[in-house]
Formats: sequence, C-alpha cells, structure tokens
Amino acid sequence: MHDDLEKRPTPRSAGAPRLPLSHGQKRLWYLEQIAVAAPVHHVSAATLIEGPLDAGRLASALRDCVSRHELLRSTFDDRGDGPRRTVRATAEVPLRRLDLKGGSAPGTDARGGSVPEAELRGVLAEESARPFALDRGPALRATLVRTTEERHVLLLTAHRIVADRASLTVLEHELACRYAALSEGLAQLPLSHADRPTLDRAVLERETRDEGLPYWKRRLAGLPPLDLPLDRTRPRTPTRRATGRELLLDARHAEALRRLAREEGVPASTVPAVAFAVLLARWTGRHDVVFGTPMDRRPPASARTAFGPYEDLLLLRVDLTRRPSLREAVRRVARTRDEAERHADVAFGRLVQLFDQERDLSRHPLCQAVFAVTGARRTGFTAAGLTTSELTLDDATVPYDLQCTVTDDDGRGDLGAELRLASDLWVPESADRMATAFRTLLTALAETPDRRIGEISVLSPEDRARVDAWNATDRPLPEPATVDGLFLAWAERTPQALALTDRTGTWTYARLRGRADRVGRTLIAAGVTPDSVVALHMRRSADLVTGMLGVLLAGGAPLVLDPGHPEERLRFMADDAEISAVLSRAETPAWLHGLGVPVLRLTDAEHDSADTSAPQRQGPAPADREPDTPAAPEPAPAQALATGPQRQGPLAAGPAHDRPVAAGPEHVRHCPVGPLPRSRSHPVGLAAVVHTSGSTGRPKAVGIPHRAVVRLITATDYVSIGPGDVLLHLGDPAFDITAFEVWGALCNGARVDVLPGDEPLGPDEVLAALRELRPTIVALTGTLFNRVADIDPRAFGGLRHLFVVGEVMDPRRTRAVLRGGAPPEHLHNGYGPSENATFSTTHLVDRLPEDTPSVPIGSALTNTTLHVLDQELCPVPIGVTGELYVGGLGVARGYLGRPGHTAERFLPDPFASGPGALMYRTGDLVRRLPDGALDFLGRADQQVKIRGYRIEPGEVEAALLDRDDVRECVVRAVDVAGDRRLVAYVVPGPGRRPSPPELLGGLRDRLPSHMVPGHVVMLDELPTTPSGKIDGQALPGIAEGAGDPPDGDTVPPRTATERALWEIWADALRVRSFGVHDSFFLIGGHSLLASVVRTSVRERLGVALPLRTLFDVPTLAGLAVEVERAADEAAAVPVSARPDDGSEQLDGLVAELERLAESRRAEGRAGGSA
Repeated sequence: MHDDLEKRPTPRSAGAPRLPLSHGQKRLWYLEQIAVAAPVHHVSAATLIEGPLDAGRLASALRDCVSRHELLRSTFDDRGDGPRRTVRATAEVPLRRLDLKGGSAPGTDARGGSVPEAELRGVLAEESARPFALDRGPALRATLVRTTEERHVLLLTAHRIVADRASLTVLEHELACRYAALSEGLAQLPLSHADRPTLDRAVLERETRDEGLPYWKRRLAGLPPLDLPLDRTRPRTPTRRATGRELLLDARHAEALRRLAREEGVPASTVPAVAFAVLLARWTGRHDVVFGTPMDRRPPASARTAFGPYEDLLLLRVDLTRRPSLREAVRRVARTRDEAERHADVAFGRLVQLFDQERDLSRHPLCQAVFAVTGARRTGFTAAGLTTSELTLDDATVPYDLQCTVTDDDGRGDLGAELRLASDLWVPESADRMATAFRTLLTALAETPDRRIGEISVLSPEDRARVDAWNATDRPLPEPATVDGLFLAWAERTPQALALTDRTGTWTYARLRGRADRVGRTLIAAGVTPDSVVALHMRRSADLVTGMLGVLLAGGAPLVLDPGHPEERLRFMADDAEISAVLSRAETPAWLHGLGVPVLRLTDAEHDSADTSAPQRQGPAPADREPDTPAAPEPAPAQALATGPQRQGPLAAGPAHDRPVAAGPEHVRHCPVGPLPRSRSHPVGLAAVVHTSGSTGRPKAVGIPHRAVVRLITATDYVSIGPGDVLLHLGDPAFDITAFEVWGALCNGARVDVLPGDEPLGPDEVLAALRELRPTIVALTGTLFNRVADIDPRAFGGLRHLFVVGEVMDPRRTRAVLRGGAPPEHLHNGYGPSENATFSTTHLVDRLPEDTPSVPIGSALTNTTLHVLDQELCPVPIGVTGELYVGGLGVARGYLGRPGHTAERFLPDPFASGPGALMYRTGDLVRRLPDGALDFLGRADQQVKIRGYRIEPGEVEAALLDRDDVRECVVRAVDVAGDRRLVAYVVPGPGRRPSPPELLGGLRDRLPSHMVPGHVVMLDELPTTPSGKIDGQALPGIAEGAGDPPDGDTVPPRTATERALWEIWADALRVRSFGVHDSFFLIGGHSLLASVVRTSVRERLGVALPLRTLFDVPTLAGLAVEVERAADEAAAVPVSARPDDGSEQLDGLVAELERLAESRRAEGRAGGSA
C-alpha cells in the first residue's frame, strides 16, 4: 500500500516568504476577523477504527504528514500588507487522545463511565467546533477517541482556508500509508499541492485571469438577492446554526430520475437540481433564481492526491419564466450549468470582489442557497489488521440561508437528500414544509416530467386541511339580512334608546326612524327605486347618517360626496355611479343642479317633521349613557340567503339620466307621513357605493351589497356590539369604514356619536372625544393612532375595542400602548379592502415581543375565506409569500359600469362549496403564519426594489423612529430621472432638527447600503387625507437634477478623532471628497482596504479595533465613536494587564528565526555530506 510513497525526498523550506492568498482564502480570513468564530468554516471527517490500533505510531504518522504540507505549517495574518500566509519550518499537530472507555493513560484525557452514542457524538461535535487561531496555526486538529479497548474514532478537523472535504480524504490516505510504512521503515511521501510551488503559482495566476468576466458581467447583471420568506428577522451577525431535515426517495423513483437524465442526455445531478430550482421559485414567487453549486478546481493530473482548499462555488442563474414543463426545466438547468462551467476560470471570490458591493455580512454574497450532489463518502484511512468505516458527523451549521445536499450512491438504489436551513431565519416547521415540498417536486419529476412547474401543488395535504379549517367560517346571517331591516328591528325593540348624537343634539331610535322614514318617502317620490344610487352631498354629521338611513329605507344605495373633496372628483364620482338623485343640506353648489337628477334638501324634511324627528336637545352630546336602556333580543338568524330580483347585469343600478327630473323640496313637503314598507331592500341589493383609488388615477365605484355589511357587523367572532356600546363616527364618510362605525352601532342597538366633519380631525380632537364622549368602540387610521399614542399612550384605556385600520400598524406605538399601563380591553389590527366591506381580517394584539418586526393582520371574519395564491392561482405553502384573494359574503358585487375591471379583479372562486361564488383579488402580498394569521407584506404592484433588492420601507422607518430626534417619518420609493430611489420624509422631534446627512449616516451604521434612502426631506407635518391616512400624493417630489446629494450636504470632520480618521481614510482610499456620514464601502472601500485602515488606526491612534467594527459602523462619524470608546476602555485597564501590542510582529520574528535556523541546519548537513 505504501510503495508509491517511496519516490521523492521530503521538500525543505528555505526561507520565510509572505505568500499571497487566493480570493477564497482572503474571504475566509476576513470572515474570521469580522465575525464570531463559527465552525461553519471548519471541515471534519471521522473514521471508526476497530482492531489493535497503535496510537503512538498514528501520532508519528500524523507528525510526518503535517511536516510535508506547507498549508498545514502556515499561519495567516495581516502585518499591514494585507492578509498573507507565512510558512513555518515546522508545525506541531498533536494527536489529542480522549479516553471514553475509562482509566487513564499517558497523553490521554480520562472521562470514564459508559460510552453512549449521544456522548460520543457530543465529544466529536465539541472537537469539531473548537475555533482555530489562524495567526498562530496550525489550521488542522486531530483527535483520537477511544470507546473500547479496540474501538477508536479518528477525527480530523481543518479550517477551510487550508483544506476542503476531499483534502481530508487525501490526508487520511497519507496517514494510513505512513502508519503502515512506520512498521517497515521510513518512506517519503509525495509532494502535496502546497509543496509544489509551480502548482501554487498556477492557482493564483488563474485567479488573475479575466477571460470569463464578460460572461459573468452579463449573467449577473441585475442579479436579485434570493428573497426567501423568513420567519425571523435576519440578524446582523448570523450564528450559522442549522435546522436539518432528511428525506429518502425510494429506488423506483430514484431510478426514474436517472432515466429522465439519460433521456435528456444530461448528468444525473441535473434532475434533482431542477427540483431545487423550482423549490426556490415557488418559495420566492420569482422565476429568475440563482443558487450555487460546489465545484472542484483540482488539476486533473492530481485530482486524487492534491491537498488544499480547491472547492469553489459555481453560480447558476436559472430562468424558469414562460411556464416551462419539468422536462424543459431540466434542459434549461443543463444549459445554464454548461455555460457556467465554460467560464469557470473566474473564481467565486473574484466575483464577490467585483459584484458584491453591499458588504452585507448578514447574508452569503451573490447566492444564499446552495445545491450539491455527493456520493456516499468512504474513509481514506485503511490499514492491514484494522477494520475502518466512515462515521457520519452531526453537522448543525450552515454557511448559507439554505443548503440542499443530495446523496446518490454510485447511481443505484435509493436517493437521499438533506435540507439544511439557517436557524436564525426559520422555525423548524418551515424546514418540515420545505422538505415535504422538495419531496413532492422530486416525485413529480419522476412520475410526470411533462407537467408544467406551476401545476404542481407544493402545499402538503396536512397544510391544505389546516387552511380549509381556517376558512370554515360559515355562519347564518340574522334575519332580515339587510342594514335597514336590522335598524328597524332595534327601533321597534328599543324605541327610546339613544341612537345618534352629534354636536347639534341627540336622537332616539324612534325619532331617528321617523326622520329617516320621511326622507325615504321623499326619495321614493323622486323616483328612487331599489339599487338606485343616491348621492349625499354632506359632511360627516347626524344629518348625513339620517340621510343614508333614509336612502336605504327607500331601497337605494347611498354615495357620499363630501364637500371637503375637490369638485372635479365629486363630479366624476356622481357621473361614474350614475346617480338617481342628490340629497343635500340647505346650501347646494350650482354644479349639483347640472347633474340632471333631482336635488333634494334635507332641511325641508326636518322642517316638515319637527314634531317627530327633532333632536331631544341642542348642544354637545352628553358623556353619560342613556339610563335604563332595555336590552334587545338577538334577531333570529336566517336559515338561508334568498336571491332577490335584480335588474340586468350584476351591478346595474339603472340609468337615472333618462328619467323625468322631479321637482326639489316640494317632494319633501307633500309626501305622506307614516312608516315605510320593509321590503324594498334585499341581502344582495346595494347597501352602499364607495369609490376606491384606481390604477388609471380615476376612482372606481364599488357596489357593496347589504349582506356584506351585515356579515361585517353581526354574528361576528371578533367584536360584540350591543345596546351598552357607543361607537365614534370619525372616519371619512365617503369610505367604507362608515359601515362599521355607523351601521355597527345602529344595527346592534348601540349609539353612534358623530364628530363634526367641518373641522380638522387630528390627535387633539380624538383625545377630546375619548375624554368627553367616553366611547366603547373606536376605529382609527394608523396615522391617527400613532399621533394619539405619541401624545398619551394611556388615552385608550376606557375603550372595550380599539381598531387600527387602513394603514400598517406601527409596532413601536403598539408596544407603547400595550405597556403604557392603560391599554384598551381589546386592541385590534384591522385589514380589508373596500371591495370586501371594510374588514376581511382582524388580529387581536395582546402582546408584541421586541423582536417582532410587524403586527399580523390576523384571521378571517365570519363568512369570509382567505386564499394565499401564486401566479397560477395555486395555494402557496404556509409561510410563503403569495397574493391574497378573499371570498365569502363580504365580497362586493363589482365595479359599477366597469365590467372589464370587474372581471379582472372579481374571479370565480374555485375553493367555494357552491356555484357562482366570487373571490376578490386584493393585490396585497401576504403569508400565513403557523397559527393561520396573515402577515401583510405590501402591495404586489408597488413592490419597492432598489438595485434588485426587495425592500420593506417599514424597516427603514423603524430605524429612523428609533432616534430621539425623529417624531414621524414615512419612506417611499420614487422615480428620479428614471432611477428608482428611496426617499425618507421626516418630521423632527420637538425642539430637534437633525440634518439629512446626520440621519443618513445613522442609517448607514445600522442598515445595508441598499436600504439607505438616497434623499431625506424634512417636513413640519406629514400630509394626511380626510380619512386620516398618510397622503402619499401630497408628499413633495424630488427634482430630476437631484442625482447626488449636493456638496453642502458633505459634513467635514468636527473633532480631533474624526480629523485623524479622515486622513487615514483619505490615504487608504486615495480620495478626499467625502464627509463624516459617507459610507466607507460606498466611496471605494473594500475588505482589503478595511484591513489597511484598521492597521493605520492601531499605528497612528494606538487603538486596536476588531476588523468587524468598520463593517458594523461604516461611517467616519460612527467609527470615531468606536475609537474613542475603545481608547477610554483601554485607559481604564492597568498597563500590566494590557496585551503586548507587538505580539503579531514578535510572532513574525520568531517565524523568521525558525526558518533561518532550519536553513543553516540544512546547509550544514549538505556541507557534511559533501
């Protein structure tokens, strides 16, 4: 076995040069300096040895092998010239001997006791994870663990800077050869890779060649990061711990995969790689995915014997667009790999240096997922008289977000696979789901390779059952299932209960009914028929509520035209909805009379019915509840929803413009008095028309049926409203929140207090209403909630239910309210489009941990279904991003007069139990959490992408709001001269005025560069809409000439430390046009220059900083703070306790002396032999 080793003399080192590192070695060295030491950069191999092993002989063999490998005798450090490798003449790698059998022997650590499998694996894991000191060396460790008298485990662990996995097999083989040879006399080992200078130079020379760069520049242009949906916020410093899942594909399916590869003429590894690519596409929702795959760069002539870090990553960017079949995907992946291999002369480290400008240490550069195929590993250590076998180690680390390893043993039998996910990012349940989906895709490749990739469901049967259970929300609606019918039922049961108040007075249910009846009769006399749209030109007030109720009693659908909105928009809304009449107050603008429909004045109805509908008293509404209000019985539930008569078309309200125009106030004065019939409304008839923003800039009229509103406010499981409740009506009456605020009260025997609509509504007005009116149920937009919480987080303490609606709920303000000592009894995050009647989901927020980045939007209301689908309308797995489609009774009838738009957004519901059901495509991206609640991720058509990165503006806003000098902010993506940029709009804190450069510098110290806005706009207040939301259209734009911040924004150094650092940066970067808030990496810095800066800081300022500091705080201002902190800490340490600053230079001097002595000894031996 060892005859082939007796061929060449052992090479000798003849000097102590500082040797350059490969790109891969440099990257590993930098990672060791800037990150917590992690075993993810270690490679280990374990061999189970049974038989009479001579441990002393094995230790001698190890010593001889190490002496013949330069890499194993090398140290790695930076002495101001960048990271380099120094080769020592000798290096000691002792064979550490651990005795788990019991008893102690020289050179062993006795642990005693029995040796269960768990203990052995624990010892091996501990040994594999022990860190290396690269500046001291060696980067190899050997451990021999004895478990019985003739049973040992040999563990070899190396740092990847000197060896890859195949190199350990080479070393095991050399150890076995040397072990056998020592019993028969010395034998010389052949030269290793590192001992052959010609090979070493060839590797480095190859890395400097750029022939393949044009290909990679084209291939990696616009490369997006792999945005896999995460369960946890990505930490700035990953732990690299992994959650692994293994699966086994039986021999029949494995052979089918191999047969598919043979049919297509591609390597067998291509087919499982397709399953991995499709998995990434389905998990990210993208069909342009990139992943890495290991490749061996060993020279072909020494492929079996070369020792060193030859393993590299090959990038594969796979195009899965145009809905290919699995078979076509196999061909695409094969072509992609062939092209990449033809240009593989460019090392991965070189690509990182050229294309990874972000320097984001929280994720692997260029690719965050890796796919590998390997055969069953066999140990290289075999010796006569010993039985040896490979022992699989428990590796709980992963250097990537996701790693998939497929094991195919000699192309026959079963196919094994392991998925390893970063534990920092995912919970174990996500690993289970991903492994199940990967098995599904492998099975589909084996059984149905001609199916399109989008047709394969990756939602497991178990999760499908969970989704079905979450969507089992059917519940009978009350009878009658109309808004006006429910109001009339309460008016009959509790006629003297207070129903409505505003600043002009109060109305009982009986008086409100009488007044609304009179309005309804007037409208009927004016020609209003069921499903007619009646415009109400009024601000938020008790009059408006009365008018809306009168419209419903007449069978019509109210459309609110708020006089505070622009006339042009109101004209469009009236024309678009084809209104049948207008109900207004005493003063009506001239343009209303030009609409060609009756214009009726509500004041005339008031005058004619003063005896029955006048308010009880004038002045502000009382703060106390009406005493002795009788409780109303629950309305009887309906057994089924009948379908009432409709005019032609799903939304046809009937043209109003061709009817005779009735006279105005006369209809009010001469209409008969008495209750209206109760049969004019129907559950599927229109209860409201609201306008929602359209993609063309024109609003679209949404037709909301009665049953959608009834499903919102009755027989619910998210809120209980009854006669003792008081709801505030403070939302914009032209929007769908009115259905909850007004009808939620009047259809449940409660009271609605209306805040005046002719005055500004801000946090002070809300606080006053909470104090004076003492409501029990309130809904606020996210902006109003935030502003009130900033003033007094205890202000909501008297509420039973508080709903935050219309905007993303801010976690920081939410925590402040929950922890302020007086939170509302129930705090809800409410979500829903107008097309689904106000709320589709709600989430009860009773706690919000600090590490929770967002507030879920929650679960479905009763009679509501939620479907998270991909582009093929297939359900996505739990935890995966998809577009939200909502179904059930809350779905609107569509867009009035827009059948094309209706068909695009209101689709047949394939998941409904009965025919004819529709689901609404919201355009919102969400994902399901493990408990079924939804997490809102943003708009599908307004995804914020900067330089290929998908960005969540809320993260940037949260970083700004963490500052004491920022009160409010909003971050938006805007187009400036054709370039998509982030802009932060900031309202400073009281008495504070941070400058834009100061804000940007702080963000650069906290966020990756692609998340730092290009511009900051300081505002006194954020503009809001009448409904209280942030008005994005009112935010100021950015001029086209605003390409780069002006020179005036460059802040010069202000302190002695900043000035010293500025000079160090200027010397290293060879630039002088930068300020204290500029990022080191955005003005030309990179890892090598960071090392130069660190050395200069130590030499010029006498402060030793970890290299990572510059990555954590890349601005000069931030670095100055760290330098001063480190100097203060060093000053507090006694001189005798400080480390020797010259330790690195001393190590280098010792190494030089060792080489000189060895050289002299070699010269002496040579002279003696002569």
